[in-house]
Amino acid sequence: MADPLGKYIRIIAKYPGSILAKTNITPNQVTIVGLLANCVVAYFIARGDLNYFMMGILIWIAGFFDALDGSVARHTGRVTKFGSFFDSVLDRYSDSVIYLGILAYFLRSGNADYVILVTVAMIGSLAVSYVRAKAESLDLECEIGLMPRTARIVLLGAAFCIGQVFWGLLIVAVLTHLTVLQRILYVRKSLTKKAYD
Repeated sequence: MADPLGKYIRIIAKYPGSILAKTNITPNQVTIVGLLANCVVAYFIARGDLNYFMMGILIWIAGFFDALDGSVARHTGRVTKFGSFFDSVLDRYSDSVIYLGILAYFLRSGNADYVILVTVAMIGSLAVSYVRAKAESLDLECEIGLMPRTARIVLLGAAFCIGQVFWGLLIVAVLTHLTVLQRILYVRKSLTKKAYD
């Protein structure tokens, strides 16, 4: 199935996207600002000066900011292949820097279990996105799976907000790798079907 949560977030981003579209800012500039926002959030998480609730809120804010570039692009008629490519590349940096911020936070606290979970979740998150990109290079749409990017951001933020970080990281770690498996099987099935069509 496609990413219903992602579609919902894009609907929410329409209004602020329409406001930004009235300025001179370009979609690619919004993408860059989104990455910078994630870097700032990661920095504050790594410092450990915030409680879990505030960390979760900041993760959501940074994640939502990433949805604005697409909204601005659609409102300004600047939807381009390069813009999509650029957004995808910087999204990987945004994902990674948030996980690195969380990793630094738990390294400072000396909690090895969390460090391992964060690392496994980060690897799974990057692999999910890579499999989709590779599938698209084979002319296959591949948005299926239990844990697409939007779901990861929402779940991770929620886990911090309610103080269940261990379980949130565990769920992300497990479901991202299951999503990779889902997508691999989907691509294999699709390519086999194409071969016989």
